[in-house]
Amino acid sequence: METAIRQIWEQLSETDFVTSRQIAAAVHISERTVRSRLKILEGELKRHGARLVAKQGYGYCLEIANPEEYGAFCRQQNQEGELIPSSSEERQQFLLAYLLNHSEYVKMDDLSRLLYISRNTLTADLRRVEYILRSYHLELERRPNYGICVLGEEFDKRRCIANCLLAGDWNLKGDKRERESRLLSDILFEIGREARLKLSESSFERLIVHIYVANGRITRGQGMELEEKAKKEVEKSIQSGSRELAKRIAGEIEKKLQIHYNESEILYLALHLSGKISSDSPGQYGSSLVISSQIDELVLKMLTAVYRENKIDLRNNLELRMSLNQHLIPLDVRLKYDIPLKNPLLEEVKREYAFAYTIAASACTALTEHYGREVPEDEVGYIAILFALALEKQGKKIEKKNIVVICVSGRGSSQLFIYKYKQAFGQYINKIYESTIYEVENLDFAGLQIDYVFTTVPLAVKLPVPVFEISLFLTDREVSRYRKLFESGDNGDFLDQYYDRNLFIGCLHAGSKEQVLREMCDHAAKYHELPEGFYESVLQRERLGQTDFGNLIAIPHACSVMTQEKFVMAAVLDRPIWWGHNDVQLVLLIALSQEPDADIEKFYQIMTDLISDETAVVQMLQNPTFENLMRLLRKE
Repeated sequence: METAIRQIWEQLSETDFVTSRQIAAAVHISERTVRSRLKILEGELKRHGARLVAKQGYGYCLEIANPEEYGAFCRQQNQEGELIPSSSEERQQFLLAYLLNHSEYVKMDDLSRLLYISRNTLTADLRRVEYILRSYHLELERRPNYGICVLGEEFDKRRCIANCLLAGDWNLKGDKRERESRLLSDILFEIGREARLKLSESSFERLIVHIYVANGRITRGQGMELEEKAKKEVEKSIQSGSRELAKRIAGEIEKKLQIHYNESEILYLALHLSGKISSDSPGQYGSSLVISSQIDELVLKMLTAVYRENKIDLRNNLELRMSLNQHLIPLDVRLKYDIPLKNPLLEEVKREYAFAYTIAASACTALTEHYGREVPEDEVGYIAILFALALEKQGKKIEKKNIVVICVSGRGSSQLFIYKYKQAFGQYINKIYESTIYEVENLDFAGLQIDYVFTTVPLAVKLPVPVFEISLFLTDREVSRYRKLFESGDNGDFLDQYYDRNLFIGCLHAGSKEQVLREMCDHAAKYHELPEGFYESVLQRERLGQTDFGNLIAIPHACSVMTQEKFVMAAVLDRPIWWGHNDVQLVLLIALSQEPDADIEKFYQIMTDLISDETAVVQMLQNPTFENLMRLLRKE
């Protein structure tokens, strides 16, 4: 379309008439020229799903006959392409941004015209927008003759903007935005360096995002205005040094960007600083860190939850308790005010420290009860790191093993084989005996106290100890596997105390998580005496925090130890179902005994190894039998 015709087109509306005189004044041409160009435009519109309506005494307006065809035409005319969203997802993002950044009511017809879509399409897009807004405690109000408007607290609007519109793209596009983000980065870096702040890279980036959002809101006259009661609540939550830091940052922003931060904005910034700066930062807390009795009590509740659910007692681990206390100081702010903190190591933590992550998830049920909201996976991941460190430092008492190695490649290869084993497993091995496939059955296994046999070839004889077939040159996977074997001091025979063929369902049909758990509890009740309220306790634990950690597995259990006997009720579903955070198809319902259990940590370690082993889970789903489950658990 020619620029001259386009200028006329841009003055027309679908809802309001405009006269040729008004168009002429807007584009600085004569009315005669306007009428001449309107005839050309009319032909163009007819070919693309619209027509020009002329009404005497009123002027001209657009009538859209085919919204989709006309929308495509509009996008084609828009050379920049980004001004008119084309997909439903792009429109939802646009609508979210548009509505959050406009304090006044907006008419639906105006939005339809702005996006070149029908009212029905707009209504469908707004449903998703409304769902997003509700998750941030915001409401999309509709008023007849006025339109629609987002209502809610300014704090919640900013959270929504930061998380939904700027997430993953903090270094925003556009020259002006890039300049401002670089300036904010420089301000934070300089003040942080002077104050000796400890701030992770992800926390640093999120802080810039929240300040950028605040700057934009203040500039548009949508600044933060906290009531006195809210101010006092925030003041109680923030740490002593945060307010002074916020004042310094606000002062630099005003000096360099001419944006003034009032008292409420400074408190808002201080709140984000308190939730993101590490608790061992000298500039944040001064010379001493004071941990409140409330935080310490909450940590004790976390460790008690771990013991209550998993029979793992870490309550007297003072170092872990202090680490959790320090971590909970900024976490308290994030959970109180629903301030997310991305964990870039989350998937790695879940994969490499699955046991610690499971324990952390149990600990976080205490936080869920305290704050009245589920703890995000990212935060569980941070807490899992603390538990992983504590479990490592706890140390393992390793009983050295006597092993036999069988290699048929000759004495030289055999000596190399033994040398490699000493190199990989020296700390776990007491003695290594060399044998051939012909001599091995005559060995005095009892007298030599042999624990395991490792062979590079299949053996036709039955031996009184576990036999492992391995490659001549150890792979990383084999080294990892056998280190765990030596550390546990068990080939998994103790698992028979937990798993029972009678407590296995190979193809369970169910339509919901609740139905799965009901069926499994009913089945388990045929073989074990379940106390009253066991099923209800399992559901309550589901409400307190996730038991599905990915890889199609869930490990539900009651809120506390309730049964006299320990057991695992296992079921493979006929199809994956949504469990709350992930799809699930293999369910291991755990019930622990009230009696002391020396094998509990080994039990959880083996179970969490299965959770993080994608290949093993696929094999289980392909062959859903009890024998296969035990083989995979024992890594046979």
